[in-house]
Order: sequence, then C-alpha cells, then structure tokens
Amino acid sequence: MMHALRLHPGDELMGSLKQYCSDNKLAAAYIATCVGSLKAATLRLANADRDRPNEIKTYDQRFEIVSVVGTISCEGAHIHLG
Repeated sequence: MMHALRLHPGDELMGSLKQYCSDNKLAAAYIATCVGSLKAATLRLANADRDRPNEIKTYDQRFEIVSVVGTISCEGAHIHLG
C-alpha cells in the first residue's frame, strides 16, 4: 500500500513523519522521495570517525530539500536528506 503525505509550512519533518506512522499503524515503511524546504535543521553528520563518532550540528537557516530516502516505523527511523 502506498501513502502520500503533505506537510505544511512550519510542520516539523521528523515529528510529522513519526506521527503519521503512529496514526496509520505503519510497522515498517520506506520513504521513496520528498521535496520541500526547511527553516532550520538538526543533522547527524555522516563523516563519523574515532574523534567524532556522532557529530550533530544544528543550522538555523533555510534549506531546500531535493531528496529524502530511508526507512521509518513507530520504533524509529533511518533517513537520508539531500
């Protein structure tokens, strides 16, 4: 089954996706694509190494989203944003 979801300006991306999974009882879902924009973002960077195993940065600026892919469920998510 396919689901289409539209968020509105000001909606928080991850919170909205997790809430949608919970509301629709999605145990295992994937995100095929997404486009849009954000006013701010908190990201875990993929450049992990021994000195920075889990580097997290917060940006308070506008971003254009050209791609979102990954897996999500009520239990958690593994999502890549581009």
